[in-house]
Amino acid sequence: MRTLLARPFFEHLEVWPDIVIPELRIAVEYDSTGRHGLEHVGNRRDADLRKDRALRSARWEVVRIRTGRLEKLGPWDLQVSGTGRTTLAALLDAFRAIRGELIVEAYRR
Repeated sequence: MRTLLARPFFEHLEVWPDIVIPELRIAVEYDSTGRHGLEHVGNRRDADLRKDRALRSARWEVVRIRTGRLEKLGPWDLQVSGTGRTTLAALLDAFRAIRGELIVEAYRR
């Protein structure tokens, strides 16, 4: 099991999101319940919330793509049944809501 938050250098927190978009300062996390329906629940949910707080304290925003019956953890999270064009469109809408349409569209070009 990998550590979600670690203190590897000089007491600084280190966080490893699934996807980072540095130009927008947005981190994307993909969460599923996993094969046995136990991922991202209980202690793992608490670790996800700590990770989100650490990113936000560094002025990054977090968008979580949550599948299955996982509830949203943050204001920009997406509850989806799977990935595809609809999920991508919703993800881009979340980016626009966070950083503004002009910045997101300029980045997409």
